[in-house]
Amino acid sequence: MRIVSWNCSMAFYKKRHLIEALFPGIAIIQEVAKKDIVNTEFPFAAWVGSNPNKGLGVIGFHPASYKVTETADPALPWHIPFSVDGLNIVALWAHQATRELRYVRVTHEIVDRHADYLASGRGLIVGDFNSNTIWDREHPGRNHSMLVDKLSGFGLDSVFHRQELSAHGSELAKTYFHTKNLKFGHHIDYAFLSSTVEAKVSVGEPDTWLAHSDHMPLTLDIG
Repeated sequence: MRIVSWNCSMAFYKKRHLIEALFPGIAIIQEVAKKDIVNTEFPFAAWVGSNPNKGLGVIGFHPASYKVTETADPALPWHIPFSVDGLNIVALWAHQATRELRYVRVTHEIVDRHADYLASGRGLIVGDFNSNTIWDREHPGRNHSMLVDKLSGFGLDSVFHRQELSAHGSELAKTYFHTKNLKFGHHIDYAFLSSTVEAKVSVGEPDTWLAHSDHMPLTLDIG
């Protein structure tokens, strides 16, 4: 199963061919218009957001046993819990609800609400987390390192860090470039998968993707 996650920085209708060229079974797209998701011709589509021009969407490109299995709180931006072929997935765009509930704190709340779902033995939370260990001090009590530990307690780890033997906060591959400037790169997009499930992940190259978005896509191959 191939899952691609990409913050497309809007105008997905102009960029969908870039994702399709990666041959995903599932695409998880952040900052995407509702119409660009729900009007597709594919077997599965789901979207959530408060702004119809800028939310979180999921597309299932191939026939499979898709099912939205848990209720996502529409007041908690933005996530979509769904399952496919025995894999419990939470698609994520960690956004801002209030000054206190934002980014990694939002993700903590989402993980807490779907703990049993993710801890099923075949769980995955994937997307734009908008967080990294380097900003731990800005989020006392609910920071990124605590999130990594929490997910580890559910049996999930970051596929990138598993694969690269890298510590959180020391990633060489960047998934986001602020103002599209190569000098301001950070690793803030992740795929946390049950550690017993084999997978590989790759990060898009800036030479290819920076013209289209400030985020690089994650391509996750499971099994």
